[in-house]
Amino acid sequence: MSVFPPAPAPVTMSGTPSPVTSPEDTEAPRRALFSPETTSFNFITDPCDINELNNGTGTREANCADLLSALGVDPATFTPSNTPQATLFTEGTFGGNRDLNEETAKTWTVGVVLRPEFAPGLSVSLDWYDIEIEDAINTPEAQELAELCVDQPTIDNAFCPGITRDPATGYIVGFAVRPDNVAAFKTAGLDMNFDYRFTTEKMGDFKFQLVGGYLDKLEFVSSPGADVDNDLDEQYNPKFSATFDASWTHGPLTLAYGINWFSETDRFTREILAGDPDYTDPRYFKVREKWEHEISGAYDINDSINIYAGINNLLDAKPAFEYSSYPVSAMGRYYYLGARMNFGGAAR
Repeated sequence: MSVFPPAPAPVTMSGTPSPVTSPEDTEAPRRALFSPETTSFNFITDPCDINELNNGTGTREANCADLLSALGVDPATFTPSNTPQATLFTEGTFGGNRDLNEETAKTWTVGVVLRPEFAPGLSVSLDWYDIEIEDAINTPEAQELAELCVDQPTIDNAFCPGITRDPATGYIVGFAVRPDNVAAFKTAGLDMNFDYRFTTEKMGDFKFQLVGGYLDKLEFVSSPGADVDNDLDEQYNPKFSATFDASWTHGPLTLAYGINWFSETDRFTREILAGDPDYTDPRYFKVREKWEHEISGAYDINDSINIYAGINNLLDAKPAFEYSSYPVSAMGRYYYLGARMNFGGAAR
């Protein structure tokens, strides 16, 4: 969210920077470069199983045929899902990649802040962003690595070397996950912040804040020439999201209430449903909206001691069908109580 100085009238700002992000610039890229190789075990559904061929891009079937035929395996009868040996956890490795190059980003932003004189204490900020990253660093999970290998235009890509298949059976027997400069990423949307606060002589201070987001675009290209993967409205990428917080402070007492919400999302990827529209009952295509409420209170006993308590997930919302922690945690409603104490240190 852009931040602008106070002003009695609307303030606007825009820009089109094109920053270059080196792998050495932040801690996360350093981990991508130098992380040691570690062993992991993952369950991988083979995308070349004849039951999975329709659940990817239009090139999956042909790529799987080329890959399996080269091993002397008949792709038309390839069903590792029916073989216990191929449905066990697969051992593989995760590690860094010292050959990474810098990412290049093109960004365009415009923002406005409104602080109307007729409503003292009200501030409204709106920021539109448009970001495109080239040579993006992509680190797929083991399952994604297997899918990306056969969902590219050809099997001559950066992902297939990371998947090891048994030369006799064609089953996946190993994987090596590492970050690579293979992706392009595009996103655009609107960030919104509405803040209103006022003080009364007898009733104390009131604060209200609504922070919202509109995601207009979220596209990912795994490698040059690959199909565009539209991730908008998929899990954790809702089109609309918002949080609302309200608080009241009167003397030593503060009470607060909050809501966390986002719009419904897709249960299955577009690729799966495009390949098999009858994959499941349409009633289950979407995951319901997230609604999570919380309340809290705090009291200053004196200048050194503050006690607080609250309830998160007030209405005891549960995860959606077939999910363990989405769109809300499986923990359910929970309570907390605590105290903050300051003995001779800096003031709170």
